[in-house]
Amino acid sequence: MQRSKVIIELIKDEINVAQAMDILYVMLQDIDDKKIKKWLNNEINGYSDKDKVPDYRILETNIVGTYIAGNYKCTNQPIPIKPELIKEYTKTTMRSGLNEIVQMAKAENENENHNLVIPMHSLLAEHISLINGEVISANKQLSVYAITNILNKLKRKVLDIFMKLEKEYGNLDDYYIDFSNKRIEKEIVKDVTNIIYTDNSVHMGNDNKIEKSNVGVANEN
Repeated sequence: MQRSKVIIELIKDEINVAQAMDILYVMLQDIDDKKIKKWLNNEINGYSDKDKVPDYRILETNIVGTYIAGNYKCTNQPIPIKPELIKEYTKTTMRSGLNEIVQMAKAENENENHNLVIPMHSLLAEHISLINGEVISANKQLSVYAITNILNKLKRKVLDIFMKLEKEYGNLDDYYIDFSNKRIEKEIVKDVTNIIYTDNSVHMGNDNKIEKSNVGVANEN
């Protein structure tokens, strides 16, 4: 059997993860499983505040900024956070749809430091910090390639799903799957669900969100 075109294109990066997910969405339109369809819809269109967010969309961040402590002015330096607030303020939940994430990843890869920042209100940064002084400006700085890593993890999941579908139903070039055989469909639902939730740790993210207009390139100095 000739390998499905969509699998080859995704492996060669001739299509991106967002495009591959759109194709998968079409293929699975007739599958009888609300959980799988909900995951597809959330990944493509974004997760709402009420939706459970998988671990690969919860990102590590550092808080950096400019502040005055005594006679010293520190520029673009890590801001120490009160220990009881570290967990709450050093993670950010990425709820955006895939097309927006693809654009963020492009900006991340083009940036010299390969990370993006999320502006934080200086008064909030001052409130949660251990600094005995004034915070002038602050950002939440994402870890290196944080956005790109979301796409990489999703790419692996989508590839595994395509290969599972291809193994059971044959070549996928028509973007259509006949799920009339309920016994086979039940097995596919089980396999696809396992691929989606392989980390067994899907949970609610915190209230920190990345807004489209607020994500920027990390400072270089």
